[in-house]
Amino acid sequence: MDVVLDVMLLGQRRFHELGLRAQVVLRQLPLNLTMIFVCGISALADTADFADAGFVISQLLALAVLAACAAVPWERLPRWSFLAIPVLDFYPIGLLRFSDGDLLPGLGLLAVFPILWLASAGYRPRTAVAFGAIATLLMVWMPHFMDGTANIHSLASELLTPFIMFVLGVATSISSLSGRTQRKRIEELLDRSETRQQLLETIVDTVDVGVVVVDTVGDVVLMNAQQREIHQSALPDGVNTAREPELLVYADSSDELVEPKLRPAARVVAGEVISHELYRLGRGQRARTVSVSAGPFRDAGGEVAGSVLAFSDVTEVVAAIRARDTFLAAMSHEFRTPLTSLLGYAELLHEDASLSPAARADTLVMARNAQHLNKMVDDILAAATPGAAELPRTPLDLAELTGDAVDSSSPDAARRDITIKLTDDGVLPVLGDRTGLVRVLDNLVSNALKYSGGGSTVTLRARRDGPWAVLTVADQGIGIPPEDLKRIFTRFQRGSSALRSGIPGTGLGLALAREVAVRHRGELECVSELGVGSTFTLRLPLRGELGGRS
Repeated sequence: MDVVLDVMLLGQRRFHELGLRAQVVLRQLPLNLTMIFVCGISALADTADFADAGFVISQLLALAVLAACAAVPWERLPRWSFLAIPVLDFYPIGLLRFSDGDLLPGLGLLAVFPILWLASAGYRPRTAVAFGAIATLLMVWMPHFMDGTANIHSLASELLTPFIMFVLGVATSISSLSGRTQRKRIEELLDRSETRQQLLETIVDTVDVGVVVVDTVGDVVLMNAQQREIHQSALPDGVNTAREPELLVYADSSDELVEPKLRPAARVVAGEVISHELYRLGRGQRARTVSVSAGPFRDAGGEVAGSVLAFSDVTEVVAAIRARDTFLAAMSHEFRTPLTSLLGYAELLHEDASLSPAARADTLVMARNAQHLNKMVDDILAAATPGAAELPRTPLDLAELTGDAVDSSSPDAARRDITIKLTDDGVLPVLGDRTGLVRVLDNLVSNALKYSGGGSTVTLRARRDGPWAVLTVADQGIGIPPEDLKRIFTRFQRGSSALRSGIPGTGLGLALAREVAVRHRGELECVSELGVGSTFTLRLPLRGELGGRS
């Protein structure tokens, strides 16, 4: 009963949340309350209804039906069995109307209660509405047959009430069907939403990236399992929980705590977008290095609803990079020191007048191999640290750099009996890194010489092409097979023809050359024909063109 009263008084419970027995009682209760109200009206009107056995029996029958609603275990019976109740309701309503006569007009409208019940039950609504209309018709006609007043006029005068009940039943059935369809759709959407929510939570807890969602004032709305672990590393020693200003957050490579207003959470709440910034959380062995990215998210109305922060634990990656840098620095020192000595002593020996021609030739071989090894070391070091720092941009002349590269390669070309031809259109001003561009030009010229035979010609042309400074290096060498051409700019890849010829190399030079060209917002391309030769084309934006202003 408490549940029934709670629903009737619009409390915490909702009708569809109730059990079947409570629902049946609630559906029957309005009719009984109305019949009790009729009793009150009869008493005030000083009618003789209470002296009529039919009036009293109809009230008792209605109460008996209500009692049956509460006593019958409807959950154990077929789902449609409760429809017997609105069918039974027509009898006490008809008896009440017949026994009252015309003293209380409108009692036939009580049929609206079983009609609404039948129409909204959702079980064969067409049959239920038709049955309700027929039952109402019989309810208003039966008194005329019982007292002998049935004729065409009396029966026709009673058709309005059954017709109204029929129309009301049809409207209720349509509305109920529509509401049931909408409710089913809403339940499906809720199920999908709950499934997606559970899927999202599972994904967020599964990924190895810490995720934090904060609202517009910085309060945490969601934190996944990975972030809870990362958060623990930022807590001061001996503390299980702490507010954001109390966390140990350091800038990378610094022992100074980051001010609370400059920390990622505070910055993103202030509207800033963060991309891959490094921070160190905590001290000692528990310290973790994290890469933080963050940005706002918006609600359905387009308003900022909060921010999402992603924390990637890069402790091992940073440690590996630092170990690599340490190793490269040591390797550079350990390799360059003996190579410098070898080159120096080879030059001293070569200048010794007492050496025989054969010994002097040997010193040239020593120097050439030492220079080759030195170049390999340079290539490996450059490949290990690509784009590590912003390029130093200085005004340069591509034509002048090309001339210097030709001058540097002329002794090697002479030894190989190869002719180098250079033409240019004058000054070609570019903006870039001298060291990187010199390496590119030296690589292109040395490759042309390396893969060309004696008596051939290597042709260099430096020219303007619209907003570009263009350098072409063409040789008459062994060429590159079509299947190898598409991968010559890939690191550690060498063409099959070069491998068959036994020409030494690391497969890094062209890859690094293209990387330098791209970093200068330029291009490096190659066309080649096997047995005919290759042509490499370097394009760089002229200074002041294509956004290359100093």
